[in-house]
Amino acid sequence: MKQSLMLSAAVHVGLTAALFAVRTPPTIMLAGPDVVQVSLVDASLADVTPVAPAPEPEPVRASEDDGVRIEKPKAEKPKTESRQETPPRPVKPADKPGAAPQTTLPAAAIGAGMSGSLAAEGNFEFSYYLQQVRVRIGGNWTTPAGASSGQRAEVYFRIMRDGSVRDVRLARSSGNPWFDQAATRAVTIASPLAPLPMGYGAGVLGITYGFEYTGP
Repeated sequence: MKQSLMLSAAVHVGLTAALFAVRTPPTIMLAGPDVVQVSLVDASLADVTPVAPAPEPEPVRASEDDGVRIEKPKAEKPKTESRQETPPRPVKPADKPGAAPQTTLPAAAIGAGMSGSLAAEGNFEFSYYLQQVRVRIGGNWTTPAGASSGQRAEVYFRIMRDGSVRDVRLARSSGNPWFDQAATRAVTIASPLAPLPMGYGAGVLGITYGFEYTGP
């Protein structure tokens, strides 16, 4: 009996020692990041419906039924300037576009079967000077062979302050080259003419001389 108790006590002591020898080491907990669970969804299965924006509230307009008097804008009348219209000035022949003023000397006989006319540019008041020019040039005329009644040629030239003749050219042909040449020659050999009148302000005077054959 005594031996059984001692044996039992020895067994308990051995078990207790074995429990202390074989014990579980303490568990150490380390702080780590939080774990977030994510679940993937197939985009083809997702039903996404756009959300329409909320409509803006309509402005509240007052009406005369609500007891509010509404003033309507008045249309402004266009301002007109009152001015007295000036009646149009009568148009003189010299004021017409393209019509240059001229002083003409009627046609007169300058020889056997010849008539000479003369037109000066501008308002030339010295008619006596134009008569001198007509007589001087007319004295140089020689009727060419083959001239027929009604033929007319016009020659333009310029008289300088000292009476010299410049820029002689045929302004209108008679159709007969010999007739035209005779007219141009009559003007050319007349240079120099008398100097321009002292009362004439310009330094040059343009002349158109007309030669017309009236017949033998």
